[in-house]
This record gives sequence, structure tokens and C-alpha cells, in this order.
Amino acid sequence: MKRKLVRIMYVVTPVMLVLLLALNVFTIFKVKALEESAGGDKTEDVAQENDVTIGGEYVIKATTQISDAYKSGNASNLSDKDKETLGMAKSVLDEIITDGMSDYEKELAVYKWMTANIGFDSGSMTVVPDDDSKPVDNPNGVLKNHEAVCVGYATTFRLFMQMLGIDCMVVHDSYLSHSWDLVKLDGQWYHTDIYSDAGSSTGNFSHFNLNDEMMNSQEWNTDFFPAADGYEYNYAYVNRTQCKDVYTIPEQMRAALDARQGVVSLDFGKDISDDIYNLADTIMNSVENTVVFNAGYGVSFSWSWLEAGDDNVFCVYINYEKTEDPDVDPGVTDEIQQKIDDAVNKAFGDMGSGDSSGYSDNTYSHNTIIGGTSSVARIA
Repeated sequence: MKRKLVRIMYVVTPVMLVLLLALNVFTIFKVKALEESAGGDKTEDVAQENDVTIGGEYVIKATTQISDAYKSGNASNLSDKDKETLGMAKSVLDEIITDGMSDYEKELAVYKWMTANIGFDSGSMTVVPDDDSKPVDNPNGVLKNHEAVCVGYATTFRLFMQMLGIDCMVVHDSYLSHSWDLVKLDGQWYHTDIYSDAGSSTGNFSHFNLNDEMMNSQEWNTDFFPAADGYEYNYAYVNRTQCKDVYTIPEQMRAALDARQGVVSLDFGKDISDDIYNLADTIMNSVENTVVFNAGYGVSFSWSWLEAGDDNVFCVYINYEKTEDPDVDPGVTDEIQQKIDDAVNKAFGDMGSGDSSGYSDNTYSHNTIIGGTSSVARIA
């Protein structure tokens, strides 16, 4: 009998934690204000795709008039705003889509472009903007300003898919607080939530082509929206590698970090033992402790098991902090840094070597930050 086992762990650096807390507090008060201004009534969920209001403010609007004009080559009936949207969207597709691409490859190209080029509106983590003058909930504003809330991500992605002739729907959750997409590939539907992957410097594919079971963090009207039960086009599954030794996870994680990969997916085959489940979890706890806490590297991890047919795939998703300049000047020259290292080593290098100074078995070590230009000294 198949066992459903999902282990997920999120780890954040202090900077990321402060940002998340501040943004979430801001969101709570802003959403509460919106509810009070609307009389405090809770909006009921509706069994429809378009003309649904999310967060009490953003309406999911159809854009088929734009995609139809693109496919027909006739934009004469479009409004000036829609013509502008069509021009911007067409320019993106001309840049990223090439002849011979499959529908999956086209979808992947759009996902990569959006995660790389469309950022969060800085006002909140859900649907509330910090600048009401910027339209962040529709493709025109998103493509013009390169900022979006969840409705903006979902409707812009759907526009691209429909222009490419790929079936796509915007889904809203049962609480009318979030929206994402359903996309149809080879007769099967998949959930893609670009908004949830766009917070890092590169999309990590953790919400790219999920089935209903994998999309377990959300609730939606399953009587209205089509079921998603495939896994063949899930990014982690497509890019999995065979793995026979669970102890190779650390070296594969190091290689992924060096290459700034978003996901590591390891296929352990079928009928794996509880030992493999437990060891994979324990190993990742050690990896995150070393990379995030000790080395101070600006990443967070999440991991889970994907049961796909006869395959048991261990999926690790890597979220990289966004920075304005990834090549940050450490502030001192290599010569000065070496002097600092020598001084610290001189003072603390003998700790753990048998002295009785009152410290409990501490040793000094010097770690280089993975993927960075500076080094840090730490007490291990």
C-alpha cells in the first residue's frame, strides 16, 4: 500500500524573517481595513473563473479578446489599452519562444521569464499593493511596471498561455484571498502558481505543474475547476536523477548551490524503506544547519517526497534571497581580511585543544560562504 508522506521544512535567515514578519503584519492590517470599509461582510465563493474579486479589491478579468486578436492577426477591434497589452506580450513571446517547442517547453519559458522579470509588489505578501497608482493586477500593468500581486501573475500567465494556444484557467481559493493557474498539457491539468515562486532571485519550481495532491496548501472549488491528477510534467519529476545512495545528498546540494539551481530531485525508485525517508530528512536538516546557520548563506530550503507511479522522488527546493547586487563588496581587502583571520585564529585557535578555560569543547573554523566573495569566521 502506498504511503503518503510529505515532509516540508522552511528555513529563513534573520533578514528574511524580519521582512516576512513586517510584510505579513502590514497585510493583516491592510486586509482588515479593506474588510471594514466594505462593511465587514465576507464575500461568498462563486463557481466561476472571471469577474471574481480577490482580497476585496482585485477582480479577475478575462483577456481572451487580446489572445484571440493575437491568434487571428487582427487587432482592429481592441481598445488602445488592449492593443498596448498585446504589443508588450507579443514582444515577450517573440523573445522567448522558438519554433519546435513543445507546449511544456513554451510554458517553462514563460515561467522562467516571469520569475526573472516580474517582482512582488512590495506592499504585501498576498494581494495588497503599496502604490495604488500602479496597476499590479492585470497584464497591462504587470508587463509595463514589472510588479504584480497574485491576480496579476495569474492573469498575465493565462494571457501568455492562451496566446500560445494552451488551455489555461485562473483559479481562486475558497477564501477569495489568492489566485493561481491551471494549465492543460497532453490532456491533463496542472497547477502553476508563479506568484508563490517569484520571491527568490530565480524561480525554484516548487509550484510549477503540481497535481491536486501536491497543491495541498490551498483549498478551491473542486466541483467547478477541473481535476489535476498528472505528474509527468512536474518540473522536479521531469528533471529527476536516479539515486541509490542517500549519503550523496550533501554533495548534490553543494553542486546545486554553486550552480544556483532551484531544485534537486532524486529518484530512489520504488518500495523504499523507512530508513531512506528518515535519513533524507536528517541529512537535509544537517545541510540547512551548515549552509544557512553556520555559513550564513542567503537561502531557504523546503523538501518533500513525490510519489509518481513507481517512483519515489525526494525533491529539495532552494529559495535564494534577492539582492540588488549579488557581488557585494565585503568592505575590506583580502590583505586586511587575512590579518583579521590571523588575529582571530591566534586568539581562539586553541579552543578545544585541551585547555580548561571554561569553554565546552569549542573549536574555531574558517568557512567560505558558498557562492559569495567574502569569508566568515565562526565558533563551531
